[in-house]
Amino acid sequence: MPNTSKPNFQKILEEIAELRRLLGAVDSNFNPTAISKKSAPRVIVESRLLMEDLRRVREKISPIRFDAIDITLGRSDSVAKFFTFNFIRQEKQPLKDLAAHPFYGSGVYAIYYHGKGESAYQLLSGTETPIYIGKADPKIVYAESAEEQGSVLHTRLKEHAKSLTEGGLKLSNFRYRASAIQSGMQAAVETFMMQLFRPIWNKENKVCFGIGKHGDKASTRGNRRSPWDTMHPGRSWADATAENQMHRHEIEAKIAEHFQKYPIIADKESLYDILTLAGGSLSTGKNLFEP
Repeated sequence: MPNTSKPNFQKILEEIAELRRLLGAVDSNFNPTAISKKSAPRVIVESRLLMEDLRRVREKISPIRFDAIDITLGRSDSVAKFFTFNFIRQEKQPLKDLAAHPFYGSGVYAIYYHGKGESAYQLLSGTETPIYIGKADPKIVYAESAEEQGSVLHTRLKEHAKSLTEGGLKLSNFRYRASAIQSGMQAAVETFMMQLFRPIWNKENKVCFGIGKHGDKASTRGNRRSPWDTMHPGRSWADATAENQMHRHEIEAKIAEHFQKYPIIADKESLYDILTLAGGSLSTGKNLFEP
């Protein structure tokens, strides 16, 4: 049965004072041999539970509301969240114009579908949910300028554009965003954005992966063809592969199932709302769409 008695705060205060006195003695006169190997783990666990109880009670009885700090630059996921807000403010650029506009920088990029030809991707078309997210590492690990980082973002996007063309897809149906960020932060930002958007072409989501492959060696062409190459045949090294990992109808079914589980973000306003509520999701590994 639940405890319905009223809390006796005077008694709680007295016991806290006594506990603080005992802990003060431990702090000033602690001898590692004074606690047994059996008792130490129990004290550690019970101390953690006590701290959680004290924190919860403090927040409940305080006349001033406790709020978590949304952005702290000491945590990589907070920096990633801050970057993502800035990233999505950019206008999407036509992928077909990429070759004519080279640029320096390493960081994170996203590719978006804006076409009508692929029925499996139709729900994505023109939305804020990218079909693929990737990163490009700097040429110099601790590069301090975009020029020192090299034109790696541009090069990576050109590689994807080539794959799209070879796979029979029109570049005019795709847009991209790309941004140079501080060297060393690209992995954290990429992880945050992949957990936020769950793009169907990223291998981590196990849906329609394979666009990032650069080719199989002759010795490994016994591997089965990636789902992306099954959906978009044309890359010569992939066409030489013996069999598919999945049939097209299976891939399309997985895409539809994925969109049911991870709803598409239609516009920037919806995306801003989700980001505002996304604190802590990266560190816990939870789906950002879960309550």
